[in-house]
Amino acid sequence: MSFLSRIFPTSRITRLQTEREQWLRVPGLSHALKQLLEAPLPDFNATVTHLPWLVFDFETSGLDANTDCILSIGSVVAENGQIGLASAQHHYISSGNPVSARSAIINHITPEMLRDGVALDEAMEALFTSLTGRVAVVHGRMVERAFINAWLFKRYGREGLPLLWIDTLELERRHQQAARRIQNDLRLSSIRRDYHLPDYPAHHALCDAVATAEVLLAQIGARSHGHDLLLNAFLCD
Repeated sequence: MSFLSRIFPTSRITRLQTEREQWLRVPGLSHALKQLLEAPLPDFNATVTHLPWLVFDFETSGLDANTDCILSIGSVVAENGQIGLASAQHHYISSGNPVSARSAIINHITPEMLRDGVALDEAMEALFTSLTGRVAVVHGRMVERAFINAWLFKRYGREGLPLLWIDTLELERRHQQAARRIQNDLRLSSIRRDYHLPDYPAHHALCDAVATAEVLLAQIGARSHGHDLLLNAFLCD
């Protein structure tokens, strides 16, 4: 038994490896997905800030991944406790689906903005390329995971890509439960105010990705007390 297996539950390592092997046997898998699945798993006992993150956000036309669509994707890389703004990417998605008045009011994305956007397949491949060797960081992963799953099922007939997820919303919920403090408002903007971070425009994929990266750094700083915190403590199942 390896040192890593003694510290970190073997079941999770085994599950991730098994899921990766199963995915790699899927016929017609894209080059980007193969690279993502073949990249070595990180050391789960490494300091979380020493590992590279890809912080990303989807703006969508609604919350039902089976009937709604992704309108834009924003992402930024963070490593060694720093957010690399030069790595920032933002893509509007040209899907041909109509934009509802309700979603346009929320995220201010209009059909004209999508007209020159990239195809969803191209945007997803770019996302998987950026995720290779990195931990996926989002705020409220139920949305991003659901839309990724919907795309995967449409292309390959299966779901559940074995990514390593950190969810800043889930981390805050855990913290509040441990502190026996109940706060129903776990929106990104509300959590930012709790950590005395400035207000950013909401519902813009790139702004929300940067805002999420800052929240995670603030969460780590508030919990570290001068000690290194390990990736293991931040992962979501």
